Amino acid sequence: MNQRSKTKKTSVAGVIVASLCIIAYLWALITVIVNVNTSMVQYRLDAEDEFFDLARIAESNGMSTSFLGDVYNEIIQNELDLRRTLEGIIITGPGGGVGFDKNSEEGRAIHMVRGLPQFKNRLIFSRHQLFQHLYIEGVNFANIQAVSGIMDSEELEVILRQALLLVAAALVLAVITLILESLRKRGNKEIPAGNIKNARPRNINHDQDFTVKRSYSERSNVTREENTEHRLTEELLRCAGTGHDLAFIVMEYKPDAEEYFYNRFAADAARFFSSRDFICEKGEKGISVICPGLNLDTGFLNADEFHNRVIGKYPAVFKSKTDLCIGISARSERPVNAERLIFEAEEALERALMDPVSHIVAFKSDPDKYRAFMARQPST
Repeated sequence: MNQRSKTKKTSVAGVIVASLCIIAYLWALITVIVNVNTSMVQYRLDAEDEFFDLARIAESNGMSTSFLGDVYNEIIQNELDLRRTLEGIIITGPGGGVGFDKNSEEGRAIHMVRGLPQFKNRLIFSRHQLFQHLYIEGVNFANIQAVSGIMDSEELEVILRQALLLVAAALVLAVITLILESLRKRGNKEIPAGNIKNARPRNINHDQDFTVKRSYSERSNVTREENTEHRLTEELLRCAGTGHDLAFIVMEYKPDAEEYFYNRFAADAARFFSSRDFICEKGEKGISVICPGLNLDTGFLNADEFHNRVIGKYPAVFKSKTDLCIGISARSERPVNAERLIFEAEEALERALMDPVSHIVAFKSDPDKYRAFMARQPST
């Protein structure tokens, strides 16, 4: 092999290693951004759940003990210390306000300004507002507000450590390549082409592989809308094989809301219905829920309970029950396919959206009539 061929092989090896290193650096950066964003969103949702839970405790204890008295304040402080995400709380009433720092660390999240408690403006605190009125008998007005952290510091450490390991591996690969290239030039030896070829990974395009394997939407962190029929078909086949029923629920809210609200709405559905694998996007304001093992009646009961929880959790968005409408259909011992089940549930949803009173409509089918109808259809 002449010198030109050797130089060409050296150049190709260098390009391959450089490409791998660039991909590794980009992959590490993308991974950090995606994981940090996901962690921050989940941390914010957890903070909301903890805040509303603590607000209920503050409200109930205000009726049984002296509001903002020593016993009451001790209860609130103990409850705050048990929360993972909340860093400080301020409760205000007719006589002023009281601030509570986590673990009684004075000055951690709250300082006094003109005799009133206020939250500190620190970079480690979220700017997401957590505020609620407290309805306590005998108290004219009372409010509770809280501040939470941005994300879990231990989880951030894990994310950064994983990214650092990937970058370090790329650096090690680059250093080894430089040493081999130096030895090759010094000894005027060439490495057989097969060695370089075998050293290449089978799938260099990590970005393409990432796109193919990822099935969750960036907007809501649940299944993308275009995969709804495929996911429903999978679950229908499983339920048909085991003789179980399956309910399919579609829901849509009417009011306009901030973009981030859709993510919270989908996250609430994922927690209530056990897994985001069964939650699919539906348009700008809707989601679909696959409920294996549930018949039409139990699907209706679950949908109604979720409806009540969401309506109560977001009073600023939902002013009436019909602001969130739901349509339901079920397999009901029929040899029904995913396309038909989606059509039935969406028809039920359309009726609910037009009904001024009913916020949930269920599509109830007769299995015998359905089989007779299908038997009359021409075969294709």
